[in-house]
Amino acid sequence: MPAQKRAGKPLRAQKSAQARVVALVLDMEEPLNETIDAAQALRFIGYGLRQHAGEEEGRAVAAIASTACERLDALRETWRRLCKAAVRARGM
Repeated sequence: MPAQKRAGKPLRAQKSAQARVVALVLDMEEPLNETIDAAQALRFIGYGLRQHAGEEEGRAVAAIASTACERLDALRETWRRLCKAAVRARGM
């Protein structure tokens, strides 16, 4: 009887794809952290403007920066789950 062919992609292709995902996850860390820091700085600038220049001037800056920080926190949590999945995929 002839041997049956294995369905799906070869194992080597899966390992290569996993390695690319892991590399991508690690490459995202620094830009993500820098973006979070920038949003936090804008929020602090907005708070400072509210105290020194008046409520109206700083309110808009603080509000939009706070929204950005919330969204970036959600992105960071998703990134952390992706990191954990990548590590599990590599068998670490």
